Amino acid sequence: MITHQAKDDTFISSAIAMILGSLLLTLGSCIKIPFYPVPFTGHTLVLFILALTQPPKKAAGSALFYLLWASMGLPVLGGVANSLWFISKSAGYLLSFPIAAYCIAVIARVKSPWLAICIGQLVIFICGFLGLFPLVGASIALTKGVLFFLPSAFVKGLLATQIAGRIHARY
Repeated sequence: MITHQAKDDTFISSAIAMILGSLLLTLGSCIKIPFYPVPFTGHTLVLFILALTQPPKKAAGSALFYLLWASMGLPVLGGVANSLWFISKSAGYLLSFPIAAYCIAVIARVKSPWLAICIGQLVIFICGFLGLFPLVGASIALTKGVLFFLPSAFVKGLLATQIAGRIHARY
């Protein structure tokens, strides 16, 4: 009987951690500067922090819950409800979040957090490019969907490693 209770507690605490992670992603999406073809958002900063502070399955689960809320039509995409987000210009980036979160969380446990974030960001850029190029062409997808975001990705990576380091030092 105690074993079932322990499993239930673990399940509940994991679900709460992933739901809270998805809410943090929602807050990150509210940091939004419109650009063409996709906006600059705080999504990836939050995703990096979650991936560096949560175990791999929880980090990916946080991103999956976020996408679930979006698919249900909740206003989690920068305060906008769009249950058809998966056919938008941002779809490739958003679909990459669970994969990138999992990769970052796994790699950060055996290698440097900075390397983990670089690989996770590469996953996001590749998926974002693949989602964008059928809609805007390869040239715009590369220049305005990937290269344009390189400087901000670097800054977000630095911030995420610093914030996650402070979280780890505290807890």
